[in-house]
Amino acid sequence: MRKSLLYIVILFLHSSSWSQNEEDILRMSTTDIFGSARFEAMAGSFGALGADFSAIQINPAGLGRFSSSHFSFSMGAVNARTSSLYNGTESFASNNNVKPGVIGAVFTTDKSAENRGTTFQQFSIGWTRLKSFDMERHYEGQNFNSLLDVFANMGYGITPDLIYDQRPQTTALAYDVYALDFNDNTFEYVSRLTMGDMYHNRSITTNGGIGEFHIGFSENKMNNFYWGVALGIRRINYNEFYHHNEVLLEPDGVTLREFDYMHTLRTRGTGFNLKGGILYLPSEEFRLGFAFESPTIMNLTDNWFADMSARHDFGTLSIDPQFILEQQFQYRLRTPMRIRPSMAFIINKRGALNIDFEYVDHGRGRLSANLADPFPYSFNLENAEARIQFRPLINTRIGFEYLMTENIFVRAGYALLPQPFKRDLGNVMTPNQTFATGLGLKFNKSRLDISYRVLNLRSDYYAFDPSQIENKTEFNTWINSFMLSYSVRF
Repeated sequence: MRKSLLYIVILFLHSSSWSQNEEDILRMSTTDIFGSARFEAMAGSFGALGADFSAIQINPAGLGRFSSSHFSFSMGAVNARTSSLYNGTESFASNNNVKPGVIGAVFTTDKSAENRGTTFQQFSIGWTRLKSFDMERHYEGQNFNSLLDVFANMGYGITPDLIYDQRPQTTALAYDVYALDFNDNTFEYVSRLTMGDMYHNRSITTNGGIGEFHIGFSENKMNNFYWGVALGIRRINYNEFYHHNEVLLEPDGVTLREFDYMHTLRTRGTGFNLKGGILYLPSEEFRLGFAFESPTIMNLTDNWFADMSARHDFGTLSIDPQFILEQQFQYRLRTPMRIRPSMAFIINKRGALNIDFEYVDHGRGRLSANLADPFPYSFNLENAEARIQFRPLINTRIGFEYLMTENIFVRAGYALLPQPFKRDLGNVMTPNQTFATGLGLKFNKSRLDISYRVLNLRSDYYAFDPSQIENKTEFNTWINSFMLSYSVRF
């Protein structure tokens, strides 16, 4: 028996897809707070301070504050724990990883003897982890709607002899394992479901990240004006696997008892951007900074494949491995531009308070066809959807540092990151927040820093059809990050 559907199923996968869409723009446009332990302890608030390699992410003029050459390296441990709420059922998942945060060097040249207004010049080179995709999420609970409803509607009007060419990773798989039947009279696929609820169980595993290789140049003009530029070369590595299971709670009258659907997506790519900024000191106690980051132009390649099995009252049916098709698509993605004004206050020559603002409009992100594609796809619908869903926002980061004794620093930071969705769309609007703290030990020519950072992320996830509220899962993630870094002057 086929479940009755009074709506047209809209295929919508929050963090995985069979096609590129506005979710890819958001995924590739947002970054985390990674860098040195000093940078992380102050929640990445460094636009008007500088003198730390990680400042190149926010304002490359900050590297003009170095009066000697400098090397920095950091390694961090991250724990992510996610709770989910799906139709009244709560679930939990967690994961741990250890990865580097930054490795970089600044080579400083003393130009003061030339009497040309330039005190120091700096050439910088290094790598920073901008984002981690490592996360485990899980939800389960009852729902009348089924993924088979989606697959059945996707195949409407396509006969079984053509379904393997046109819907090879969805309807064709379900038809192969007898989870769907085809009606020759109506040209529709009929799911082997009853009118009872299904028990959904989905696990979503993502890993990989975005790293950026930096090459920068900066200058110190008479110790009160600084400027800097940097070329960013990004490397994208995103992997996602999800396993979707549904069990019929009232299987009488049909052979189907449960089914499993597995989907794997891999995204690889490279992108380029430019950063530029200035830093001005009207006095020793007050500093002003301004920086911009150009759109990152990425060339991306998606590879994805799917598998499926179904348990019937007569046994389990699965897909022959030789018929599991891997598909590939190459495309381009442009992230939105970012503008970053900032200010800093020096406190009794022992402490500093920095405030950064960042303006970004994710609705200006764009998907486009690969330049070598002979039959380019326009992405007009996907780009229009990005403009409909996303709004301009201002991220705020506040960082504090104070020299407690001759060689011990204490630090704290806070970041408020509003949700990018427009308020009238019904998405989660609770802002993401970062709380951070840390310590620094200063030696003769080196420094050892440690930081602790906690980030709270909230999101709504729809496995399919976002028009049905019962398909929504509310995810609440707490990410705890410890970073240890060592830096030395030479």
